[in-house]
Amino acid sequence: MLPLTLALGALVAALVFVLPLGDGQTSWLVGALVSAVVGALTLSVKSLLSTPGLSGAAALKALLTAQGLAFMLRLVAVAIGAFALVQNGQSAMPFVISFFVVSLAQQVLETRSLLATQPTKVSTP
Repeated sequence: MLPLTLALGALVAALVFVLPLGDGQTSWLVGALVSAVVGALTLSVKSLLSTPGLSGAAALKALLTAQGLAFMLRLVAVAIGAFALVQNGQSAMPFVISFFVVSLAQQVLETRSLLATQPTKVSTP
């Protein structure tokens, strides 16, 4: 899943680079690239915290801890990126939009990855 996460960010960055977006093109590009890197980090954190042997409350606790850490990492990255762009005279809105477009798609990949590591139990009557 990690190469797919990075490829997703690279694809959005390539689209931003090709499309004529005017003055905010740098912000769009930086947002997509930062999101790809942060997505790779959060996927790594989530895969480290979700062990296949856990079940029940322990598995839920590990999953929620991973989700919380991933959310905080994304929040910090958006805040730092937006602040840096504003300090350099760029608009922060294209950065934030681009970041979360890539991030939303990465969330789907991360969730699928976590669900794949958790064994499903089928109860028979």
